Parts: sequence; structure tokens; C-alpha cells
Amino acid sequence: MAGKEEIQTRRARMQPLSKSVAGLTRHALDRRGFVDASIVNEWPKLAGELIGRHSLPDRIRFPRDRSQPGTLVLILDNSALATEVQHFEPILLERINRYFGFAAVGKIRIEHGPLPAKARAKRQPLPPLSADRRSKIESDLSDVADDELRDALIRLGDHVSRRRSVDT
Repeated sequence: MAGKEEIQTRRARMQPLSKSVAGLTRHALDRRGFVDASIVNEWPKLAGELIGRHSLPDRIRFPRDRSQPGTLVLILDNSALATEVQHFEPILLERINRYFGFAAVGKIRIEHGPLPAKARAKRQPLPPLSADRRSKIESDLSDVADDELRDALIRLGDHVSRRRSVDT
């Protein structure tokens, strides 16, 4: 029979499932150049509806010394959109780097091919956030002096609130 100290030790080691899953996926994501899966999950929002529906980030290739931005390898299932992606590359790069918070990606390389079945499935959009909830998030973050940081935190709060409304 386990002693009281052993039971307390076990409880101290318990952690949220999200933390465990992140640990399990970290190795696979690191090999692809991603810190976590969030850019893949947020890709339709970053790339816009049309490009986001027909493409998926596959990996980020960094130079050996990692002193320069990497190259995002983008799988595109519609060759006709390749020109569109090239045209909007500067905008996509700005959005991606703003998402990461630093100049992580310097160029985009397009590879043509089918998207995984899960990526092709129509994702249900998150419900819109109520005006009251949005103003609450903005007022909570009004003390943040850095405009870019405040905007990033507002987007994060918006996403978390919308996601929680779906999960509950």
C-alpha cells in the first residue's frame, strides 16, 4: 500500500493533457521546423480563405546556422493558385512573421500535391465573439504599452474565447 507521501508525489506530477500532447508531438514538429502545430491550425486565418483552403504548411527549412530566416514549404493542391500565392508572398510572409513574433520565414517555396484528407475536410468556423466579450478582452489589455504585443494578445484572447464557446 502506497504511503501518503508517495500519493502526494504522484499528484504533483500530474499535468494537463495539452502539456502531455505537446511533449509527444514536439519531436515530429521539430523535424518539420515548427515550434508547435498552431501555425498549421491557424493557416486558413493567416493565408486567407481561398489560399488557406487549398494549401497547407508542410515544413520550415532553416539554414544550418539559423541566423537567417527559413523557407516555408507550402503544399498547394491547386496549381492555378501558385501565381496567386507568389503574388501575395510579401503579405503572407508579413502575417507569418507577425504570428511567430520574429522574422522566422524569409521566403515561400511551393510544392504541388494533394493535401491530407483531414486538411481537405471543411473546418467549421469558430463562432463570432460577442461585442461584450471583445470589449472585456480589450479593456483587460489596455495597460499593455506595446501596440503589436497588445494586438497579438487581443487576437489570442479572441481565439481562446471563441474556442471555449465551441468546447463548452
